[in-house]
Amino acid sequence: RINCQGLQNVLEVSKQHAVRVFVPSTIGAFGPTTPRQNTPDITIQRPRTIYGVSKVHAELLGEYMHEKFDLDFRSLRFPGVISATKPGGGTTDYAIKIFYDALARGKHVCYLRPDTRLPMMFEEDCLRSVVEVLEAPEEQLTRRTYNVAGMSFTPDEIAAEIRKVIPSFEIEYDVCPIRQRI
Repeated sequence: RINCQGLQNVLEVSKQHAVRVFVPSTIGAFGPTTPRQNTPDITIQRPRTIYGVSKVHAELLGEYMHEKFDLDFRSLRFPGVISATKPGGGTTDYAIKIFYDALARGKHVCYLRPDTRLPMMFEEDCLRSVVEVLEAPEEQLTRRTYNVAGMSFTPDEIAAEIRKVIPSFEIEYDVCPIRQRI
Protein backbone atom coordinates (compact mmCIF):
# COMPACT_ATOMS: atom_id res chain seq x y z
CA ARG A 1 0.00 0.00 0.00
CA ILE A 2 2.83 2.41 0.82
CA ASN A 3 4.66 1.74 -2.44
CA CYS A 4 1.53 1.83 -4.63
CA GLN A 5 -1.34 3.78 -3.04
CA GLY A 6 0.98 6.08 -1.13
CA LEU A 7 2.88 6.88 -4.31
CA GLN A 8 -0.33 7.64 -6.19
CA ASN A 9 -1.30 10.13 -3.46
CA VAL A 10 2.13 11.79 -3.57
CA LEU A 11 2.06 12.06 -7.36
CA GLU A 12 -1.44 13.55 -7.36
CA VAL A 13 -0.52 16.21 -4.78
CA SER A 14 2.74 16.90 -6.64
CA LYS A 15 0.84 17.36 -9.89
CA GLN A 16 -1.55 19.83 -8.25
CA HIS A 17 1.29 21.87 -6.75
CA ALA A 18 3.96 21.45 -9.46
CA VAL A 19 6.37 19.75 -7.03
CA ARG A 20 9.29 17.68 -8.29
CA VAL A 21 9.17 14.04 -7.16
CA PHE A 22 12.08 11.69 -6.58
CA VAL A 23 11.27 8.02 -6.01
CA PRO A 24 14.04 5.57 -5.19
CA SER A 25 13.79 2.31 -7.08
CA THR A 26 15.86 -0.86 -6.95
CA ILE A 27 17.46 -3.66 -8.88
CA GLY A 28 14.56 -5.62 -7.38
CA ALA A 29 12.51 -4.16 -10.26
CA PHE A 30 14.34 -6.54 -12.59
CA GLY A 31 13.87 -10.28 -12.76
CA PRO A 32 15.48 -13.47 -14.04
CA THR A 33 15.04 -12.47 -17.69
CA THR A 34 16.72 -9.07 -17.30
CA PRO A 35 20.23 -8.87 -18.83
CA ARG A 36 22.73 -9.17 -15.97
CA GLN A 37 25.77 -7.51 -17.55
CA ASN A 38 25.62 -3.77 -18.27
CA THR A 39 21.88 -3.77 -17.69
CA PRO A 40 20.29 -1.07 -19.88
CA ASP A 41 18.11 1.62 -18.29
CA ILE A 42 15.25 0.50 -20.50
CA THR A 43 15.06 -3.28 -20.35
CA ILE A 44 12.83 -6.22 -19.58
CA GLN A 45 11.42 -5.99 -16.06
CA ARG A 46 9.65 -9.09 -14.80
CA PRO A 47 10.30 -9.12 -11.03
CA ARG A 48 9.27 -12.12 -8.98
CA THR A 49 8.57 -10.29 -5.70
CA ILE A 50 5.76 -7.92 -4.74
CA TYR A 51 8.46 -5.43 -3.71
CA GLY A 52 9.89 -5.49 -7.23
CA VAL A 53 6.44 -5.28 -8.82
CA SER A 54 5.61 -2.23 -6.69
CA LYS A 55 8.84 -0.55 -7.82
CA VAL A 56 8.06 -1.19 -11.50
CA HIS A 57 4.60 0.26 -10.82
CA ALA A 58 6.22 3.37 -9.31
CA GLU A 59 8.56 3.83 -12.28
CA LEU A 60 5.82 3.42 -14.87
CA LEU A 61 3.31 5.58 -12.99
CA GLY A 62 5.91 8.33 -12.64
CA GLU A 63 6.65 8.16 -16.36
CA TYR A 64 2.93 8.29 -17.12
CA MET A 65 2.45 11.35 -14.88
CA HIS A 66 5.40 13.03 -16.59
CA GLU A 67 4.04 12.37 -20.08
CA LYS A 68 0.40 13.20 -19.33
CA PHE A 69 0.77 16.05 -16.82
CA ASP A 70 4.40 17.23 -17.26
CA LEU A 71 5.19 16.20 -13.68
CA ASP A 72 8.92 16.41 -12.96
CA PHE A 73 9.35 12.78 -11.84
CA ARG A 74 12.82 11.28 -11.33
CA SER A 75 13.90 7.86 -10.14
CA LEU A 76 17.10 5.87 -9.68
CA ARG A 77 17.39 2.08 -9.51
CA PHE A 78 19.81 1.36 -6.68
CA PRO A 79 21.79 -1.81 -6.13
CA GLY A 80 22.40 -2.99 -2.57
CA VAL A 81 23.55 0.00 -0.51
CA ILE A 82 26.35 -0.56 1.98
CA SER A 83 26.02 1.70 5.00
CA ALA A 84 26.42 1.63 8.77
CA THR A 85 22.66 1.15 9.13
CA LYS A 86 21.68 -2.25 10.48
CA PRO A 87 20.32 -4.51 7.74
CA GLY A 88 16.58 -4.83 7.27
CA GLY A 89 16.33 -8.25 5.66
CA GLY A 90 16.71 -7.61 1.94
CA THR A 91 18.60 -9.99 -0.32
CA THR A 92 21.64 -7.70 -0.58
CA ASP A 93 21.66 -7.00 3.18
CA TYR A 94 24.11 -9.85 3.82
CA ALA A 95 26.78 -7.40 2.65
CA ILE A 96 26.11 -5.26 5.72
CA LYS A 97 25.29 -8.02 8.19
CA ILE A 98 28.55 -9.82 7.43
CA PHE A 99 30.48 -6.87 8.91
CA TYR A 100 28.32 -6.70 12.03
CA ASP A 101 28.72 -10.47 12.50
CA ALA A 102 32.47 -10.34 11.85
CA LEU A 103 32.97 -7.74 14.58
CA ALA A 104 30.48 -9.14 17.09
CA ARG A 105 30.91 -12.91 16.64
CA GLY A 106 33.80 -13.52 14.25
CA LYS A 107 31.43 -15.62 12.17
CA HIS A 108 28.63 -15.14 9.62
CA VAL A 109 26.00 -17.54 8.30
CA CYS A 110 25.17 -16.45 4.75
CA TYR A 111 21.79 -17.14 3.14
CA LEU A 112 23.25 -16.94 -0.39
CA ARG A 113 25.61 -19.27 -2.25
CA PRO A 114 29.30 -18.29 -2.00
CA ASP A 115 29.45 -17.42 -5.72
CA THR A 116 26.35 -15.18 -5.86
CA ARG A 117 27.53 -11.94 -7.45
CA LEU A 118 25.31 -8.93 -6.66
CA PRO A 119 25.73 -5.24 -7.45
CA MET A 120 26.35 -2.90 -4.53
CA MET A 121 27.29 0.70 -3.86
CA PHE A 122 28.44 2.73 -0.88
CA GLU A 123 25.95 5.00 0.86
CA GLU A 124 27.97 8.13 0.01
CA ASP A 125 27.83 7.26 -3.71
CA CYS A 126 24.10 6.58 -3.42
CA LEU A 127 23.47 9.99 -1.86
CA ARG A 128 25.69 11.72 -4.42
CA SER A 129 23.72 10.11 -7.27
CA VAL A 130 20.45 11.42 -5.79
CA VAL A 131 21.83 14.95 -5.54
CA GLU A 132 23.17 14.79 -9.09
CA VAL A 133 19.90 13.57 -10.63
CA LEU A 134 17.94 16.21 -8.70
CA GLU A 135 20.33 18.99 -9.74
CA ALA A 136 20.26 17.98 -13.41
CA PRO A 137 18.25 20.38 -15.57
CA GLU A 138 15.06 18.63 -16.65
CA GLU A 139 15.72 19.29 -20.33
CA GLN A 140 18.93 17.27 -20.09
CA LEU A 141 17.18 14.13 -18.85
CA THR A 142 16.60 11.53 -21.54
CA ARG A 143 14.30 9.40 -19.38
CA ARG A 144 12.69 9.40 -15.96
CA THR A 145 14.43 6.36 -14.42
CA TYR A 146 18.13 5.51 -14.49
CA ASN A 147 20.24 2.63 -13.20
CA VAL A 148 23.12 3.50 -10.91
CA ALA A 149 26.01 1.17 -10.24
CA GLY A 150 29.00 0.77 -8.00
CA MET A 151 30.70 -2.59 -7.70
CA SER A 152 29.76 -6.25 -7.67
CA PHE A 153 31.11 -9.01 -5.44
CA THR A 154 30.23 -12.39 -3.98
CA PRO A 155 29.86 -13.44 -0.32
CA ASP A 156 33.04 -15.50 -0.73
CA GLU A 157 34.98 -12.47 -2.01
CA ILE A 158 33.83 -10.19 0.81
CA ALA A 159 34.65 -12.87 3.38
CA ALA A 160 38.20 -13.09 1.94
CA GLU A 161 38.57 -9.31 2.34
CA ILE A 162 37.34 -9.45 5.95
CA ARG A 163 39.91 -12.19 6.69
CA LYS A 164 42.66 -9.73 5.71
CA VAL A 165 41.67 -7.73 8.81
CA ILE A 166 40.17 -10.51 10.97
CA PRO A 167 42.11 -13.67 9.99
CA SER A 168 39.97 -15.91 12.21
CA PHE A 169 36.72 -14.84 10.52
CA GLU A 170 34.53 -17.78 9.48
CA ILE A 171 31.66 -17.93 7.05
CA GLU A 172 29.12 -20.71 6.68
CA TYR A 173 26.47 -21.07 4.02
CA ASP A 174 22.87 -21.97 4.80
CA VAL A 175 21.30 -21.07 1.46
CA CYS A 176 17.76 -19.73 1.56
CA PRO A 177 16.09 -20.91 -1.65
CA ILE A 178 13.74 -17.92 -1.76
CA ARG A 179 16.48 -15.30 -1.45
CA GLN A 180 18.79 -17.23 -3.73
CA ARG A 181 16.11 -17.32 -6.42
CA ILE A 182 15.65 -13.54 -6.15
